[in-house]
Amino acid sequence: MDGFWSHVLKRRRRLITIWIVVMVLVLIRLVTMREIYTSSCLLIPLPLEQVEQGQSGSGVSVRSLLAGGGSSDAYAVAAFLESRQLVGAVIKDLNLDRELFPRGWDERTKKWKRDKPHAAKAYRAFDRKLDVSYDSYTGLLGLNVHWWSPDRAREIASHMVTAGDRMLREAAIADGERRVEELEREMRNVTVSEVGSYLAEEATSAISSLASIRARTGYAFRVIDPPVAPDRKSWPPRTFLLILTGIAMAAVELGIVAGAYARAAERDRA
Repeated sequence: MDGFWSHVLKRRRRLITIWIVVMVLVLIRLVTMREIYTSSCLLIPLPLEQVEQGQSGSGVSVRSLLAGGGSSDAYAVAAFLESRQLVGAVIKDLNLDRELFPRGWDERTKKWKRDKPHAAKAYRAFDRKLDVSYDSYTGLLGLNVHWWSPDRAREIASHMVTAGDRMLREAAIADGERRVEELEREMRNVTVSEVGSYLAEEATSAISSLASIRARTGYAFRVIDPPVAPDRKSWPPRTFLLILTGIAMAAVELGIVAGAYARAAERDRA
């Protein structure tokens, strides 16, 4: 063991020089990294009240927005918050593609230097800055937006909540209006009084549900903890990363020296 440490001491200047160079490069990279801020909010998904839709309905429905509605409303709403339809609308409303691809945007002329980034590319870039989680035990839905500006992170999170609720509400209202029109059309054509009475009851129920959807303050979810502008960055943890790099670099250097020492010892024995 003494021979190994003697081997290390003989090469200490080279090892220390390499360690310092690597640490300086890592420090420069950490200093120049853009800081990321995370704005979070907690939501309670609400049961999605709907007007019963007949099979002849057409157009965009609330269930089609929620991937067919095969899963529970809570999981469906959580998936919708990450959907291309909602994310695409948020990117368009807030012009986030300019911030996601700043090198391609000319701020002076307010035009793209080349072709505008494809919507799928913008979605993938935004999706990396979005986290949505659902806790089945508490029933809470978590939304986290990671952005380069704390105020912008809060604005994006708030807009996702309002835009998502609005889109689901509008789809449900469109469902209801189609259902009411369908029932009224059937009532005008029916001749049997019993059928007419049944359709009248169905129409009354549909109109009532439609009015309830329009009057409901929060259709898809209720905000428990609204998004706020964070007061500190969430990334990068510069001190931790610098210490971790220093330890890892020292371990790598010792490993290389140990390998060289073992090979030298084998040659001496031979």
